[in-house]
Amino acid sequence: MAPPVPGFVLWSAIGYVGFVAAARLLFVRASTVDRLVNCLPLCGLVGLLLYRFAPTPDISEVMTQLALGCVVLLGMFLYGLGRLWESDTDSELTWRRQRIYCTVAAAATAVFLVAGPSAGAVGRLADQQLNWGGIAVWAAFGIPQLGTALLMFRLCRHELVSARTRPSTKVLCLFILFALVPFGADLVLGAGEIALGWDVPYPHIVRVEIIFVCTAVLTSTLAGTRMIDSLLAYAEWDRDGRICRRLRPLWRDVTAAVPEIVLAPDPADGSDGTARLLRTMVEIRDALLHLSPYLPPVETADEGSPSDCAMSGYALRLAMAVRSRQLGFAPLNTGPVPQVLLAAQDFDTELRQALTLARVWPAARAAVDGMASGAQNSVVGTAGTRRF
Repeated sequence: MAPPVPGFVLWSAIGYVGFVAAARLLFVRASTVDRLVNCLPLCGLVGLLLYRFAPTPDISEVMTQLALGCVVLLGMFLYGLGRLWESDTDSELTWRRQRIYCTVAAAATAVFLVAGPSAGAVGRLADQQLNWGGIAVWAAFGIPQLGTALLMFRLCRHELVSARTRPSTKVLCLFILFALVPFGADLVLGAGEIALGWDVPYPHIVRVEIIFVCTAVLTSTLAGTRMIDSLLAYAEWDRDGRICRRLRPLWRDVTAAVPEIVLAPDPADGSDGTARLLRTMVEIRDALLHLSPYLPPVETADEGSPSDCAMSGYALRLAMAVRSRQLGFAPLNTGPVPQVLLAAQDFDTELRQALTLARVWPAARAAVDGMASGAQNSVVGTAGTRRF
């Protein structure tokens, strides 16, 4: 029997699914959901390779039996994601459940290996005589798939009728329901072949391979949409990443003066741009608090909420404080110093102030460096004149 999927189509699917799997393993693995989703393209990749190198689409072939095991395993990971979506359990319980679901897939694969040779004619999952092998293989394949389909249908129906569901989630649910149609049709046709003796043009084993190729590409595409967001965050091309890039010169200079306040990155955050922005703001705020005793005195009239003009003056004083701290000078103020900048309880207000400060910071730092360089040259010149 000729392969149901042309070779170039299968190789294209293998390359695409493999790329998504590799990219997600590299960049998207922080949360439990991410690690579960990463298993989908991996199962798809292994199953596609098994189908590609199977001599014939025959249930008696070991390659085909293992590929069917990958189909069931992919369904079990989808089932695990559905249960996590439904109950939002902790990571330990989620993986304990997933191990049970994977055990079901392993048991189904064992049934395929044992009962496959007795399952009937070439290209069929069950023969015309309904022998024990055909019924066992059909049950081991159909029952887990039916459970996954029913769970996904129930979850999608609940989200679609809920008024609190976001439009993007409803679109995803419609997409999932559309993808369930071929699975449901295949299960009905398979049951008709066994119970009623239907004569279907495409044998069950061929339909499974075609549906699996489409499902592997589809699940990888859905997994890739989240990967694109993670790649944008990793490259700091998203909104929070762009803000972090604007704050980085200020953050780098003030934390270099007070390195002890730098927080250790949380591995769970991964490439989360929002977490990175929050950590950057916390570190800038703490650095300004530690540098406030080194700020040169200012007139009382200049204090208060910093305007654009006052911000330039504050940036100049802050640059002097950074230099004093780095040179090991004693603080100018020994008492408590009120924190005027980044002291609001509103994060958006603090962020606007920090961005304004970051905008004028390079000029202030250059001015202080220029004054320090000029003073040093003046001292050297005076010493040279005296020697002359």
